[in-house]
Amino acid sequence: MPTTTSRFSGAKNRDNTDRILKRDYQTPAYSATIALAIAAVNAFTYINPTTLTGAVTFTANVDTPLIGDELVFLLDSDATTRTATFGTGFASAGSLAVTTAKYAYIKFIFNGAVWQETGRTVTA
Repeated sequence: MPTTTSRFSGAKNRDNTDRILKRDYQTPAYSATIALAIAAVNAFTYINPTTLTGAVTFTANVDTPLIGDELVFLLDSDATTRTATFGTGFASAGSLAVTTAKYAYIKFIFNGAVWQETGRTVTA
């Protein structure tokens, strides 16, 4: 019979059942290709890279996440509209134009095989 007794000592989060949502916040530096390492499971991962100064392609691993894990991007560009593409590990509705002086928000959920897009918006 499984136990719910904590295997971890000294930590605030002593849950070993993976029922508690874990949060991760990543701020990768701009690069033409940004490979994301999603390490947490049962997680909500927030990606907020530095200001885009050129086109960018994001890739992500699919071996660690659990079905239902969420991945959210908040993107902004410099004085030029920039294109964000979601490559390996993603199933998206296509590239996203990150308009000058606006923020782009795009959300994915892990479906067991890839990060599936669930919504996007470009706002002021």
